[in-house]
Amino acid sequence: MRETGGGAMRPRLILPLLAALFATASQAETCADFPATELVDHMRICVSSVLPPQAGNRYGPANLFDGSGNAWCEGVPGVGIGESVTLRLQGAGAFRQVMIRNGYAKSDKAFFANGRVRLAEISTDRAAPVLVELPDTATPITITLPGNQPDTHRVIRFRIVDVYPGARYSDTCLSLFAADLEHERDLEWRSQGY
Repeated sequence: MRETGGGAMRPRLILPLLAALFATASQAETCADFPATELVDHMRICVSSVLPPQAGNRYGPANLFDGSGNAWCEGVPGVGIGESVTLRLQGAGAFRQVMIRNGYAKSDKAFFANGRVRLAEISTDRAAPVLVELPDTATPITITLPGNQPDTHRVIRFRIVDVYPGARYSDTCLSLFAADLEHERDLEWRSQGY
């Protein structure tokens, strides 16, 4: 920074620096860790933003894997374009699919009141990103990852590109995002006659 006459710094240079510092701090990921299972040593789900708790409901990343119909809801102004979910796996076998349950699947009322993901970019540490259009339904679906072959993906990222708008709220929600680790095991068992 340059000093002026008496050695004082220009205030107009400090304000942009402070604004940039606070913007970076407010964009920190929120994460939830899950313990080991027979199929994975460790799993962490991180989200780029979270809607603050309301009426006793919480909207953090743990909801993406609890199976209850609760949801992660992004927490930025607008409909959440660019917000993301990142799944990090340690010690998982090869897999080729992720499971997704779109919207706030707690009830039909909650589903249609909130935004749902229409178009997502899915990328992994092992393949180039692809765009995937999701149906406007709370029914769980599976998405085949880029490459269509089992691989030992360690990082999977889901980024919101477009949404189905909510009838009441601008928040976009997702109720499930998980690696389908059982699919490959089931295929192997079937091939062995089990």
